[in-house]
Amino acid sequence: MRDKLLRAPLFVVVFLAAFFVQFTPSPQKLTIAIWGDSRENLDGACEQIADVLLHKMTSWDFQIHNGDFTHHGKPEDWERTLHYRGIDSLYVAGRFFMCTSNHDCTPPDVKPVYDAHTAGVLPVNQADGSTHFYAVERGNVHVFFCDAYFTPPEVMQRWLDSSLALVPEGDWVIGVWHNPAYDDISYKEGYLDKCGPWMRSIAQHGRGFILNGHAHIYVRTRPLAPDGTPDAEHGLVTIVNGTGGASWKDPAPNSEKVAFTPAGKSYPCIAFLTIEGKDASLTTVDARPASRLNVIDHWTWHK
Repeated sequence: MRDKLLRAPLFVVVFLAAFFVQFTPSPQKLTIAIWGDSRENLDGACEQIADVLLHKMTSWDFQIHNGDFTHHGKPEDWERTLHYRGIDSLYVAGRFFMCTSNHDCTPPDVKPVYDAHTAGVLPVNQADGSTHFYAVERGNVHVFFCDAYFTPPEVMQRWLDSSLALVPEGDWVIGVWHNPAYDDISYKEGYLDKCGPWMRSIAQHGRGFILNGHAHIYVRTRPLAPDGTPDAEHGLVTIVNGTGGASWKDPAPNSEKVAFTPAGKSYPCIAFLTIEGKDASLTTVDARPASRLNVIDHWTWHK
């Protein structure tokens, strides 16, 4: 083929080059809106976030809610959250994804309530037929929602490992669960004893993201190995965004793991993670009305 092209007239070579440029598909662009911990709607935070996502910054493909959608997981709590202005328009199948969490899933008797309110909105996994854990795939991005509240550890790990085995080499992998792994990136107790096996499985695929809530602050870590040591080449970046209206907390402690956290007490913000081919960018905006969507954190990463 190469020899034939070398002997072809110049206009033929130019035509073929233009043809391949025109019909080579460009990398798919995907934007994920990340927020969570909406259970109290403090200062109208849920409604402010909904207003931004529905009317002001609408170029996103789906949301990831980091858990604690409700205050106690009872039917009246679900109804209260779903009736915050705009939330019912966000809580729709294919556009809203969420992980399990302590306020939504404990005590154990709320399991039927959780299942009833997530049915038809969250995907159902094939391992146990529930919405407690599942995967979302869009192009070269694979998002795994993990559960330690309803699901036995061995079931969760077996499903995750078998699902990860199907991910093509070089694709982006994102893990989502409620509790942050490390106790020195927030005021919350670390969760590494439970999520460590998940992180080790995800880390085998190279650079990726972990999305958490639980801590009512915003934090972006440096790329870290699952044990928390710096790993710029193969590490996972954790993004904690629990600023949906549960309560406002002081910033993350001074830790070598933390790349960015706002200097003062927390406030409503939305993180937009955009992935296009091998490139990822994160833009986090202040969602308070008076802020005019001021960007508080912007960062790019090449896989």
